[in-house]
Amino acid sequence: MPSPWDASIKLLYGVDPGTFFTLDDLALDDPFDVIANVERGSNLNQVVDSHVLRVGIRNLTTSETVAIEELNAAIAPANAPALEELRLQIPSGWAAQGSGSNVGDVLQAVASYKVVAGVNTDFSTAESNTFVVS
Repeated sequence: MPSPWDASIKLLYGVDPGTFFTLDDLALDDPFDVIANVERGSNLNQVVDSHVLRVGIRNLTTSETVAIEELNAAIAPANAPALEELRLQIPSGWAAQGSGSNVGDVLQAVASYKVVAGVNTDFSTAESNTFVVS
């Protein structure tokens, strides 16, 4: 659990659409989801207003970003720490970004998580395991 005034991404991973099965390979240009398990400390969560999860998919083989998706949401304050699972959909079309992705390229999700709580703002970052385009 993060400290009372902190928020963090505890785990970030790519999955097949609508499932919890971790990606190890992905067909060229197929859609997929990215899941972020996030936590907010009890003090921060008592005054929380909103959060933003921003996920980028980077092609490590070509050193290019192939997709960026963002989740923005208002949050109701609560008198306890928060544990949430946030899911973002990465639609098809990512393979054509930049110089294009190819079979055999290695991809990775990277994310930032921003929590706004009154005058307080907290950030966290994470990166997923890699997966290959098949």
